[in-house]
Parts: sequence; structure tokens; C-alpha cells
Amino acid sequence: MESKLAIVISDFYEKISNNLLDGAKRKYNDYYDNNSFDDNVDTFNVPGAFEICGTVKRILDSHLQYDAIIAYGCIIKGETAHFDFISKTVATGIKDLSIDKKTTIPILFGVLTTFDYEQALERSNLNNLDKGGEVMSSALNTIETYKKILK
Repeated sequence: MESKLAIVISDFYEKISNNLLDGAKRKYNDYYDNNSFDDNVDTFNVPGAFEICGTVKRILDSHLQYDAIIAYGCIIKGETAHFDFISKTVATGIKDLSIDKKTTIPILFGVLTTFDYEQALERSNLNNLDKGGEVMSSALNTIETYKKILK
């Protein structure tokens, strides 16, 4: 039976986000050897990386049932300290939600933190590093690990 997932994805860098989502879709469909991504994965778009954690929290608090939640987005270093604050805040927020004693499903961090746009493109590209697919693969494997633990 296919896993039910939620993806929270930042739209700030649309091309990067689309690449991450494409990689996730391909990996999910390959894993189950079918085309069931659209039927089993709900996508929640947010304007920027900062909004990811609040949305993940709302999903956890809702009546919606998922086997895992994946956070996707991209934060690119600029000329100010903004990158450092947002990167740390989002990473810590996802970590805190993931290890909260009330959380019973995996929450995965697929937010790219890069020095420039070209680096983000390389990491998100399906034919290169495919970080979207990599994080989806980690999610599917971690779901199986959680099932073993929670038996």
C-alpha cells in the first residue's frame, strides 16, 4: 500500500521548487512502480522558507493523516545576515517538530541552503544531484523504519 505524504514547499524560487517537486514525484512513482504520486501526496505551497514550519505544525495539529511530511524549499545566501537567520530558524524548527513527543511521523528537511542560484539549480536538477528525489527516498525509507519501531 502506498504511503500518504504531505509536502510543504516554498514558492520563493519557483524553478528550484518545481525541480525538487519533480524529483520527489519521480522517486515516489519509481518506488511504488506506478503513477500514484498525485493520488497520495498532498502539496501545501507557502510563499517562503520561513512559513514552512508553521504550516508543518498546522498539518500535525489537523485531522489530516499522513505517513510523513517533507519540507522543500531553497534559501540562497545574499549580502546580509538574512540567510543565516532563516536557514537556522527553519532547520531548527523542522528538527523541533520532528522530535516533539507528540509527533509520530517522520518530518524531513529538504530545504536547500546554497551560496548561489546556480548551486541550487545543480542540487535540484533531476539529471544532476536530484535532492528532491533524494529526500523523497529518505522519507519512504524512514516511514518503514518508523513502522518497525511502532509495532
